[in-house]
Amino acid sequence: MRSVTWRLTIWYAAILLAILFICGAAALGVMRYLLYTEASREVEMAVAKVQDLTDTEVANNNYDESYEHMDLNDPELTSSADYGILWVQITTRKGRVLNSSRALGKNILPSDYIGPPGTAVFHGKKILMAGAILSDNALVQVAKPLDREVGFLKTLAGVLGLLAMCGMVLTITGGRLITRAALRPVHSITQTARQISTTDLSRRIDLHSPRDELYTLTETFNQMLDRLEQGFHRQQEFVTAASHDLRTPLTVIKNYSDLLNRWGKNDPSIVNESVQAITKAVGTMERLVNELLLLARLQTKPPLVARPVSLIELAEEAVQEAKAIAKNLTIEFGHVESAMVAADEHYLRRVLWILIDNAIKYNRPGGKITVNVATEKEKKKAVLSVIDTGQGIAEGDLSRIFDRFYRGDPARSQSKGFGLGLAIAKEIVEAHGGMITVKSRLDYGSIFTIVLPLA
Repeated sequence: MRSVTWRLTIWYAAILLAILFICGAAALGVMRYLLYTEASREVEMAVAKVQDLTDTEVANNNYDESYEHMDLNDPELTSSADYGILWVQITTRKGRVLNSSRALGKNILPSDYIGPPGTAVFHGKKILMAGAILSDNALVQVAKPLDREVGFLKTLAGVLGLLAMCGMVLTITGGRLITRAALRPVHSITQTARQISTTDLSRRIDLHSPRDELYTLTETFNQMLDRLEQGFHRQQEFVTAASHDLRTPLTVIKNYSDLLNRWGKNDPSIVNESVQAITKAVGTMERLVNELLLLARLQTKPPLVARPVSLIELAEEAVQEAKAIAKNLTIEFGHVESAMVAADEHYLRRVLWILIDNAIKYNRPGGKITVNVATEKEKKKAVLSVIDTGQGIAEGDLSRIFDRFYRGDPARSQSKGFGLGLAIAKEIVEAHGGMITVKSRLDYGSIFTIVLPLA
């Protein structure tokens, strides 16, 4: 019963049983009402006919004798009943029976009842009886046995119960088959999920069912697997790239340590060279580890100290630092507008320097770097762009330029750095609710654009 298939089947059966019960009860109620209404009409017509007979046939001074000679089994009297089964009885006010139908025999109906038709039990039988006062102050009671009506209702109830049982069996059988067929994609998802491992993320579920909720579930599951596979491959690339970048300084440290241990301790020049190489390798490792830690902190959504920051002031500081470093490049401002953003100044300065530093690294001698600051007041956005005239980025690399450790071309692979700068810049900008984009063309340069909300 823990199976969804069985639970749905039981729900189907319970709902159908409730529907059948309600419909059956309604059918029985309507049929009982119709039958009893017809029986009441027959009894009332018989009472009316007896009253008509007494008005025309009873003499003014011989009441008892007239009643005794009345034929209460006359077909004209009983014709109001479908099968001619009516019990008629005439009594005095004191309860003495003046006349009765032969079908009553020695039985006496309740002689004091006068009124509209009502049900009662008479000698173990259910009857419908009505009574009235005759014109000479006598009383008449007319009753109809309800054996036929009760029997019909019992038969109808039995038929409805049998139909309900057959319906339940068919519902359980058919509901289970239909439910299993409907949930087949779920079983496929379960089997696929069991077969997936870290060494094989390529399995997918075939989409053959109609476009219903299960189709959407299957499609979503496949899309999730696509993202997991991409993320896993990127994680592998990340680990491979990090290991590669760490292996070089570690190899340097190991080689110089072995050199010092073997014979270099007594040679001051070897000691000095080893210390410098080890220090440089440690510095490289420290930079890499710090950048990895920064990425980890950014992914955990660190609290940013957001304050009003002028983009122009940050850009001026970055441009001045860049001019001091890149003597063979022209670094200048283009279009500049006053723009205040709510940001963490330390992180935002880091982003701006990453973009300018990349523009310096991948520019050609005598090239140019332009920094623009603009505002889009309608959209309440500030836009900062860094434009260089460098080597540009291949179109196939643009979609992955912000990935960690990604260095798409040999020039980037041979340059100083770990391929983490743009990944860090993207994380910082998005943490501020902004967006960073790139447009580039080989041999024409690149344009990196940051869009941030205005303060």
